Amino acid sequence: MQNYDLIVVGAGILGLATAYQARKAGAKVVVLDKGATAYEASSRATGYLSLRGETPEESPLAQMAEKLWDGLDEELGYPTEWTQRGRIWAAVNERELAELKELYQSFEKTDIAFEFVDGQALRKMIPSLTDSCLGGIHTPRSGHANPQRTSQAFAWAFTDLGGEIREYTPVLEVLATGGRVKGVKTPYGEIHAPRVALCAAAHNTLLLAPFGILFPLAPVRLEALVTTPMPPLFDQCFIGNGLSVRQTKRGNLHMNGGPYEWIDLEIDKESPKPTTPIVRNILRRAIETIPLLKGAQFLRSWAGIVDMAPDQMTTIHLFDNPEGLLTVAASGHGFGMAPAVGVAMADLALKGATSLPIEHLSLNRFRHITSDWREKRRWHAGQYNT
Repeated sequence: MQNYDLIVVGAGILGLATAYQARKAGAKVVVLDKGATAYEASSRATGYLSLRGETPEESPLAQMAEKLWDGLDEELGYPTEWTQRGRIWAAVNERELAELKELYQSFEKTDIAFEFVDGQALRKMIPSLTDSCLGGIHTPRSGHANPQRTSQAFAWAFTDLGGEIREYTPVLEVLATGGRVKGVKTPYGEIHAPRVALCAAAHNTLLLAPFGILFPLAPVRLEALVTTPMPPLFDQCFIGNGLSVRQTKRGNLHMNGGPYEWIDLEIDKESPKPTTPIVRNILRRAIETIPLLKGAQFLRSWAGIVDMAPDQMTTIHLFDNPEGLLTVAASGHGFGMAPAVGVAMADLALKGATSLPIEHLSLNRFRHITSDWREKRRWHAGQYNT
């Protein structure tokens, strides 16, 4: 019989951060994933930490994560390429400018230094930015890191402590008896533990459904691209024209962006991969935003699946029934939030409570959501969010 203190479902960065913190606290932990470690959104993310001005309920947890990021390389013992040089939201047309002005109203509800600046000020920060940039939002805080290196750092740090990761081991069912979790079922047999942490993005919904629990998450395919190394252009986190773009330590421009395609998932099947029309769409808008990219060489493209809640916020929840079950999903914010989320999830799993600011992020906020919420929002599989 295979017995652990905690089973973590999902070897993405949220699952790895949870497992690392729980193992650090002394628990015997195994991480299970249907594929390779950090093979989906965690290694496809742009690699940003946002302080969540657009979702103030998440901002306190994001600010906790910011403090942890500053010492993460030393904590894990491996490089993450963390760079803290601020963040820019840029408008390249009148529609985006109006949207950012409206968005800025929520940013002002936080205690973070955000400012609205004109196009000239943004081009001074990023000289390669298109002349059509009209203005946007800037903060000297926030940062970015290498998503592949960071995911690997958490995985290595976890296994260095004696933790176990089992790749290509899909969880088919969460097992419970007498109102309490007892483990999970995989194609290779049962694995037992009194606590199970679901950190498997939109797969959480499929695993919770047999308990009559609705976790409203919609899976969306995220496309990413990277160029060959280029001369230094900027070191801020940049968002504009529907894209997120950062420059890596080596000089590559790493970007992702919509239109995102809503999809459906099966619990043990491979997810869809990139399509040429979507990649071309991203490239077109990248060149519009940073014109000198017209001469750049693009190295590769790849795709991962992001979970999206109706309010596009992080969800962290510890269940009373079945006891010992907890879950997290981050609506595309997981990479930057991961250091703090890992602490909160490990606390909930091992202590039943946490001092971190998660009180507004539970599943309780969806208690009036019905099972047909995706249809009402027209988030149908095969359709795009444009």
